[in-house]
Amino acid sequence: MREHGGTTMDQKFHTFRAPTLDEAYREMRKQLGDDAVVVRTGPVRESGILGFLRRGRVEVIASAPVPKGRPLSPAERKYGTASAPAEAPSSGENTVAYFEQLVRDAQKRMAGAQPPPPTPASTGAGGSQGRAAVAPVLPFKRPQEEDRDDIRREVAQMREMLQVLMAETPGAGIPPELVPHYRMLLDRGVSRNLAAGLMAYATRGSDLDLLRDPRVFLERLKLEIRKRVNVSGGIALTGGTCRVAAFVGATGVGKTTNLAKLAAYYTVRERARVGLITADTYRVGAPEQLRIYANIIGVPLTVVNDPKEMAVAVRQHRDCDLVLVDTAGGSQFNMKQILELKEMLGAAQPDEVLLVLGANTQLEELRNVVTSFKAVNPGSLFFTKLDETRRFGGLMSLAVEAALPLS
Repeated sequence: MREHGGTTMDQKFHTFRAPTLDEAYREMRKQLGDDAVVVRTGPVRESGILGFLRRGRVEVIASAPVPKGRPLSPAERKYGTASAPAEAPSSGENTVAYFEQLVRDAQKRMAGAQPPPPTPASTGAGGSQGRAAVAPVLPFKRPQEEDRDDIRREVAQMREMLQVLMAETPGAGIPPELVPHYRMLLDRGVSRNLAAGLMAYATRGSDLDLLRDPRVFLERLKLEIRKRVNVSGGIALTGGTCRVAAFVGATGVGKTTNLAKLAAYYTVRERARVGLITADTYRVGAPEQLRIYANIIGVPLTVVNDPKEMAVAVRQHRDCDLVLVDTAGGSQFNMKQILELKEMLGAAQPDEVLLVLGANTQLEELRNVVTSFKAVNPGSLFFTKLDETRRFGGLMSLAVEAALPLS
């Protein structure tokens, strides 16, 4: 289905809707040609009879090709075709070796739960040389729940490594002309597992001729990313209700600074009554730093030293629309500090806990932080220092792995 959109100066926009992205792009190229400028792509829903039976469709908004000699509009400059990076050498052989070792390790663990009867495949019969032969897994008679969990993890790991294997081995998975897109994801910090999964789903059941168009494939990648990354929408206020939000995280990620920024935003822009509580009494001068911010903004601040004082302070601020709680930062490897933080939050009873992370931190360290701070049950990830990095793929990978929305 094609619909005509609005115009900007001499530029006319056209809207194409179809059940799939491929069909919408075919119609766009049929009507506007191969050089059409894509402005936006995204999922939409259309109503059926009497508003019922809503159908999911994909919408593509595009304009006719730009005549030679005419300057590009801002939208065309922003959404114009981006060139794909050159293909990097493949590391497929190393991936194959790693995947095979993973299979062998999984077999050993499964055999430890209960050995399956010997088979030609498991004994190496059949001329298998230099490659691990995967024996069929038979149902266990009385499997323990922990054994099942181990096996599930092993299967999930093998599935992820198989996707990486197919992405990095020439001719084994994705078409060679699409490999630069996979390399682009890795260059931007996306983990190998997530990048391989995105490539697999973006190419599944699609027309290869269409996918050769970089714009089409990048739009498919965007759709897959949107399915996996959730956003909390920020701290939502409800009239007549006091909402308590606590900020936790490692040392030096910017909890106090960003808490003060949010206090100013909600006070000035949202006209909300905001109160501040800080339990960061470990860092020299931290309470005084926040007190300066509070005086500038014109909001009350309470300093607490233990869980008992925290509970009292929260009750004292119950007439506020929003109470922001600053906590002491610490090492993600110091579990004693994290357990003390858990006690402090238990007294505060916050409506939401935001885990503050520095965007310029390496993915492996971010994983360590998330793992350690799971003890305080964070509800979302709050990234700071976004201006100190250009590789945002790690942020997306972490959000997907942790199954937590971005705040």
